[in-house]
Amino acid sequence: MKCTKKFFSLFIVCVLTISLLSACAASSETSSEAELGKLDPNNPTKITFYSYSLGAPTMKDGMEHLIQEFNDTVGKEKGVIVEGVADQTMQQFKADIAAGKQVDVIQHTFPTLDNSRETLGFKAYEDVFPKDELEEHLKGIAPNALELGKIDDKMYGLAFTFSTPITFINGKLYEEAGLDPNTPPKTWEEVKEYSLKIKEATGKDGFGLAPNNGWITDGVILSNGGEVLSEDRKEAMFASQESIKAIEMWQDLYQNGAHAIGTDTELAEQFMAGNLGMYISSTALHSGVVKAAEAGGWELYGTGLPQFGDKQAVPVNSGSALAVRPDTPEKNAAVWEFIKYVTGNEGYTIITSEVGYLPLRTDLANDPNYLKDFVAKNPLYKINLEQLEQIHPWTIWPAEYATETSTIFNDAIVKAVSTDADVAETLTEAEKQINDMIQ
Repeated sequence: MKCTKKFFSLFIVCVLTISLLSACAASSETSSEAELGKLDPNNPTKITFYSYSLGAPTMKDGMEHLIQEFNDTVGKEKGVIVEGVADQTMQQFKADIAAGKQVDVIQHTFPTLDNSRETLGFKAYEDVFPKDELEEHLKGIAPNALELGKIDDKMYGLAFTFSTPITFINGKLYEEAGLDPNTPPKTWEEVKEYSLKIKEATGKDGFGLAPNNGWITDGVILSNGGEVLSEDRKEAMFASQESIKAIEMWQDLYQNGAHAIGTDTELAEQFMAGNLGMYISSTALHSGVVKAAEAGGWELYGTGLPQFGDKQAVPVNSGSALAVRPDTPEKNAAVWEFIKYVTGNEGYTIITSEVGYLPLRTDLANDPNYLKDFVAKNPLYKINLEQLEQIHPWTIWPAEYATETSTIFNDAIVKAVSTDADVAETLTEAEKQINDMIQ
């Protein structure tokens, strides 16, 4: 009996010791993940930033300026050097990670963020940056934007370059058709009416929204009360009657002369050439469109996403988040300095005025030290800033099949809009394909 008690006591001691050691190890691991190492200006830490904007002709200069400004100021003072890597197709960072190369910060779109999180070592902001510093930095950023890169209640991407849909309007074609560009269409019915008037009066197409746009489609469906994916991301839901009616409206425009035919790139070129009355796209095109209007001798106007009847339009965000994967405490610190700069006041001033995206620190639009003068000269930005209050996240497809499911969805929309296919059958078939994968 005594031996049994002695053995039992020793057993308890061993269990408690192991538990304490495990707890200490776990605590140590957690604290090391959130630890900011010491930076040395005399021996700077180098980090890489993979950016698709660096590979886009209209955004390249502004993004290069953003990186250089950081390196010349905060980077020089703290001891950080950022090397930008142009990755327009968003494939280079994947190849370099697979090859074991240094990939620290990625400008990443939202739909496949969950897939990259699971397969490419992306880290949650809460796990690598101090909680108090993170919370302090996020103050002032549009609250809706902060939710966009969260997965399972952790931030795997901080909203970075960002826009809402805007309907660009060619004032000259409007006037030639007897329309007032200061009174743009509010509903899809009016879009069709105005578009046909422009075509009849000028011989040029009146309206364009490319079926392959990839993100505004979500807003079209949501604006009519439909859904794309359930909140828990376990069920595709875009074949509801509300969604079908929304896409049937779009197909009607396309099939009955009220819609230009072409890809997103082709429609952008058509609008900038002065041959398209209305074009729905991203704010990121703003600087290019302004230059095209000046060169072509026509006035640029604009409005938000059209609505269905009296239902309020639901704009969806485009753009990117900053995903991170630092692997040392020093890298944590270096990446954090870069994140704070490019999503801070100076960073967003450059991003908006030179790259073309919205300032997610919306107060900058009214601050004379930052963007007040720029927004006053470019009033279309006010339309997009107002839409931030109703913004809905661009769909983040479930990780394992993110690429396949987003492709099936986009292909179905292109087929449903640009051909005479039965919309209900097309969407129902695509929805079933997706659900067979993710359920």
